[in-house]
Amino acid sequence: MYAMLGSRPDITYAVSKVSQYSINADSTHWTAVKRIFRYLAVTPNRGLCYGIQGQGSESKDADWSSGDDWTSIGGYSFVLKGAAIGWNSKKQSTVALSSTEAEYMALTQAVKESIWLQGILGDLGARRHLDEMRNIKVDNQVAIALASNAEFHPGTKHIDIQYHFLREHVENQMIRLSYCPTNNMTGDLFTKALPHPFFVIHTLGLGLIDHSAFLLQDSGSEDRVPTYMASLTLEDGCAGSTGEGWSY
Repeated sequence: MYAMLGSRPDITYAVSKVSQYSINADSTHWTAVKRIFRYLAVTPNRGLCYGIQGQGSESKDADWSSGDDWTSIGGYSFVLKGAAIGWNSKKQSTVALSSTEAEYMALTQAVKESIWLQGILGDLGARRHLDEMRNIKVDNQVAIALASNAEFHPGTKHIDIQYHFLREHVENQMIRLSYCPTNNMTGDLFTKALPHPFFVIHTLGLGLIDHSAFLLQDSGSEDRVPTYMASLTLEDGCAGSTGEGWSY
């Protein structure tokens, strides 16, 4: 958990999942925990690398009714200067009746984090980054419509009033919502187990780099750029640290 909170957002979902069974664990859960440690053991040089490229971005996602008790998993990540500065994966306290509701409730938590980050960046005098923290990527267009339109929606009248506070911040432009295709959503890393190709893409999107792979073009230069990073090209999407996807 210490590694997950400090510099390894790639294990956030796995740690969150096994932590649910810490009181009444069995051999199956212990096997899962050992697998996490094995992954950390073979990736000791992987860490967040800031300033290589890219601006800030934010993405959030929810996996509807993925838990044994029909609760959903919500997660989000905030990226600044090419690497993650905040991330979260947490089981929602309310059972969502649709994927839209799950996304909407996860969006509320992401908005809270965005407002806090905007406040601390303002206090630190980094106001030029505030606009980057306002844009939140969502892969559910109905959830975007629900947050952007304050009119009465009969199908969502049962949602707790606390989740509707984000409408106020969308209206006063404290938060901007934009659509992002599901396959390019970096937030997927915090809500579900992913196939290896998507796992690699999304970890790169969080700025997680294996520092042992750095091959310096000029060891005497003050502005040294890893040559392996130069081999990465950007395609349309929003999985990468610049709001775009990675490809080799």
